[in-house]
Amino acid sequence: MPEALAAASPPPNWVESRHPLGWAIDRLLAVEPLRQLLFWQARGLIIRTAEGRGIAWRQRREQLQAAAEPLLAEVTDPATQVPAYYRARFHAYDQGNLCWQAACEAEQATDSMALRVWPLEKALPAGEAQQRLRSAIFSAIEPSLCGPVHRALDLGCSVGVGTLALRDWLQQRQQARGADAPVQVEGLDLSAEMLAVARVREAERQAARRAAASGPASAGSPAVVTAPPITWHHAAAEATGLPAGAYDLITLQFVCHELPGEATGAVLREAARLLRPGGVIAVVDQDPDSEVIRRLPAPIATLLKSTEPYLEDYFRLDFPAALQAAGFREVRREAADPRHRVLVATR
Repeated sequence: MPEALAAASPPPNWVESRHPLGWAIDRLLAVEPLRQLLFWQARGLIIRTAEGRGIAWRQRREQLQAAAEPLLAEVTDPATQVPAYYRARFHAYDQGNLCWQAACEAEQATDSMALRVWPLEKALPAGEAQQRLRSAIFSAIEPSLCGPVHRALDLGCSVGVGTLALRDWLQQRQQARGADAPVQVEGLDLSAEMLAVARVREAERQAARRAAASGPASAGSPAVVTAPPITWHHAAAEATGLPAGAYDLITLQFVCHELPGEATGAVLREAARLLRPGGVIAVVDQDPDSEVIRRLPAPIATLLKSTEPYLEDYFRLDFPAALQAAGFREVRREAADPRHRVLVATR
């Protein structure tokens, strides 16, 4: 159930640079050779854990890159300006999100993230964990939606894992309401490499659905969802260039922890501009009140902080207040799972 909004929690001790633990982690990361070592340890841990759970990390990376590279020019908008903050070394990549390695490993990393939510369920397949995660997110959004959603935008869409799930949910929702009009879903990201991979993943999804639709139907099998292609935009989330008041729903799925505080405010203001009156924004990310997050062991916290340059900004920001300052109302919070929350607000 939705929770009443309370005062923002202080950052976890391991994030807070003024706390002895956070200070010690910051000092470690300030030593460049040690930081590089931690980067590679973090990367190695992520890949080993993923492959141990059945995610074909390296094989999938090569497959995606081979298919996505020819699409790069097509998805790139040469006029797009990349802000300085976006050139940070996210996720142990020297070029951050602006490289093929990051783009072609994002799907695997996202599946690994979903598996970490339920660490005791060792037999849980990555696809099922991802579906469970997104279902909880969309269930949290639903109570704020009044009427059909005709046009939705996923800001910071990465390689489209959440975007494709959003489209499926909205189309199923539309069909359940007896509406014939298709839902137009769009994804926007600053990384052209990510968008090229998103295009590949969408094509794969469509091919799999065509194959499922042409095969024999089995009892109890889910209905094949048909929906228009996703429109992908290469732009900054704070300067989209998209029309004002054009969207019914905007999502930010696991984006804001990768933004400095000022950029988050700018993105929220842009989202308010893009939404029609009564439109809804949903911000999904790490939950500052999560006991799992707050009690991370120091070694794991150090590895995490070494790959997330703006994590302290994220945990310091009072998001309900930031949403209200950007022009939103009726802000509510719902825990999606033991690690993540959904903040939903109305324009």
